Amino acid sequence: MNRRVLGTLGFSLWALAAFACAGASPGEAGSAATADTLCQSDADCVVVETGCCDHCNGGKAEAFNKAHADAHRPQGCTGRGCTRLGCGDAVAACVDNTCQVKILPLGS
Repeated sequence: MNRRVLGTLGFSLWALAAFACAGASPGEAGSAATADTLCQSDADCVVVETGCCDHCNGGKAEAFNKAHADAHRPQGCTGRGCTRLGCGDAVAACVDNTCQVKILPLGS
């Protein structure tokens, strides 16, 4: 390909990406709270292991408002094998009215 074609292709991809991002609604970027993650205090939040394995073994720990936590628990995990590696505990906290998870150092 010549440089002109590559330049046009590159600009087209950039424009497409910019257009796609401009159309995103608030909250899609992951920074805004949804009803599932809104909180007033740390007591409103709980950690949910959202994968079939825990966060130490290939899964993911996420924080949700305790009223919405059950909707995020994994389904169909019976019989799945997980490694048994250890890591720090996952704790939930309310930060800027959004439940967030923090992984503590091992042994804390």
